[in-house]
Amino acid sequence: MSESKVVIATCYGTRVCKVGGVPMANELVKENEDYHLLSLPAVVFDEDTGLDKIAGAELFVIIEGCPVMCCSKIVDERSGPKPNILMIMEEDYGIEKASVLIYDVEKKERIKADVKRRIEEALVAR
Repeated sequence: MSESKVVIATCYGTRVCKVGGVPMANELVKENEDYHLLSLPAVVFDEDTGLDKIAGAELFVIIEGCPVMCCSKIVDERSGPKPNILMIMEEDYGIEKASVLIYDVEKKERIKADVKRRIEEALVAR
């Protein structure tokens, strides 16, 4: 398995979807060849594959929607590592839960730039 510099796991909940969290993570991966997405189902159903991907990374990033922390709990329950960077949309960016998902491209781009900045800073600090 090839090692990745950065592995990103993202929540699929309404706060993250409201700002295009999954597309945002996909764009980061497309734009940066050393970034890779973590499939949370892979962690649940094929622990070794998912956890090996995290273990081989220099940096593990989790983008959560809210303080329930579903992504973190899934990884933690499988004895995976804690993330190097943890972002919570509700707390870090003020994204509130909504019954109607309105995709906000401007917010997505602003948050994506901040996620990228935080990753780059963490890589330089290593």
